[in-house]
Amino acid sequence: MSDVVTVASFTEPLEAEMARLRLQSAGIETFLSGENARILEPGLGPLQLQVAADDEADARAILADPGTDAPIDPGTATPESL
Repeated sequence: MSDVVTVASFTEPLEAEMARLRLQSAGIETFLSGENARILEPGLGPLQLQVAADDEADARAILADPGTDAPIDPGTATPESL
Protein backbone atom coordinates (compact mmCIF):
# COMPACT_ATOMS: atom_id res chain seq x y z
CA MET A 1 0.00 0.00 0.00
CA SER A 2 1.33 3.43 -0.85
CA ASP A 3 -0.87 6.06 0.83
CA VAL A 4 -2.68 4.60 3.82
CA VAL A 5 -5.36 6.08 6.04
CA THR A 6 -6.66 5.00 9.42
CA VAL A 7 -10.33 4.03 9.21
CA ALA A 8 -10.79 2.82 12.81
CA SER A 9 -8.99 2.54 16.14
CA PHE A 10 -9.49 -0.24 18.68
CA THR A 11 -8.41 -0.92 22.24
CA GLU A 12 -9.50 -4.57 22.04
CA PRO A 13 -7.43 -6.80 19.71
CA LEU A 14 -10.39 -9.11 19.01
CA GLU A 15 -12.55 -6.22 17.80
CA ALA A 16 -9.72 -5.01 15.57
CA GLU A 17 -9.27 -8.46 14.08
CA MET A 18 -12.99 -8.84 13.40
CA ALA A 19 -13.07 -5.49 11.59
CA ARG A 20 -9.97 -6.41 9.62
CA LEU A 21 -11.53 -9.70 8.53
CA ARG A 22 -14.72 -7.92 7.41
CA LEU A 23 -12.69 -5.63 5.17
CA GLN A 24 -10.49 -8.41 3.85
CA SER A 25 -13.54 -10.52 2.98
CA ALA A 26 -14.74 -7.56 0.89
CA GLY A 27 -11.43 -7.56 -0.98
CA ILE A 28 -9.91 -4.58 0.84
CA GLU A 29 -6.25 -4.93 1.77
CA THR A 30 -5.66 -3.93 5.39
CA PHE A 31 -2.85 -3.20 7.82
CA LEU A 32 -3.19 -3.22 11.60
CA SER A 33 -0.76 -0.66 13.00
CA GLY A 34 0.50 -1.30 16.52
CA GLU A 35 -0.29 -5.02 16.45
CA ASN A 36 3.26 -6.20 17.12
CA ALA A 37 3.99 -3.51 19.69
CA ARG A 38 1.01 -4.61 21.78
CA ILE A 39 2.48 -8.12 21.99
CA LEU A 40 5.48 -6.66 23.80
CA GLU A 41 3.56 -4.06 25.80
CA PRO A 42 -0.22 -4.71 25.97
CA GLY A 43 -1.13 -1.24 27.27
CA LEU A 44 0.82 0.62 24.61
CA GLY A 45 -2.14 2.22 22.86
CA PRO A 46 -4.91 1.64 20.37
CA LEU A 47 -4.63 -0.56 17.32
CA GLN A 48 -5.15 1.40 14.11
CA LEU A 49 -6.90 -0.31 11.20
CA GLN A 50 -5.49 1.15 7.99
CA VAL A 51 -6.38 0.78 4.32
CA ALA A 52 -5.21 2.26 1.04
CA ALA A 53 -6.52 5.80 0.55
CA ASP A 54 -8.42 4.64 -2.55
CA ASP A 55 -10.37 2.13 -0.39
CA GLU A 56 -11.20 4.52 2.45
CA ALA A 57 -14.82 5.26 1.51
CA ASP A 58 -15.67 1.59 0.94
CA ALA A 59 -13.95 0.54 4.16
CA ARG A 60 -15.78 3.14 6.23
CA ALA A 61 -19.11 2.12 4.68
CA ILE A 62 -18.49 -1.56 5.49
CA LEU A 63 -17.48 -0.81 9.07
CA ALA A 64 -20.47 1.49 9.60
CA ASP A 65 -22.96 -1.15 8.42
CA PRO A 66 -23.48 -3.89 11.00
CA GLY A 67 -24.83 -6.17 8.26
CA THR A 68 -24.86 -9.85 9.15
CA ASP A 69 -22.56 -9.27 12.12
CA ALA A 70 -25.46 -7.79 14.09
CA PRO A 71 -26.77 -9.92 16.95
CA ILE A 72 -29.76 -12.09 16.06
CA ASP A 73 -32.93 -11.58 18.11
CA PRO A 74 -34.23 -15.12 18.71
CA GLY A 75 -37.76 -13.75 19.19
CA THR A 76 -37.96 -12.35 15.66
CA ALA A 77 -35.55 -14.58 13.74
CA THR A 78 -37.00 -16.68 10.93
CA PRO A 79 -35.22 -19.29 8.79
CA GLU A 80 -35.31 -16.81 5.88
CA SER A 81 -33.61 -14.09 7.93
CA LEU A 82 -30.74 -16.36 8.92
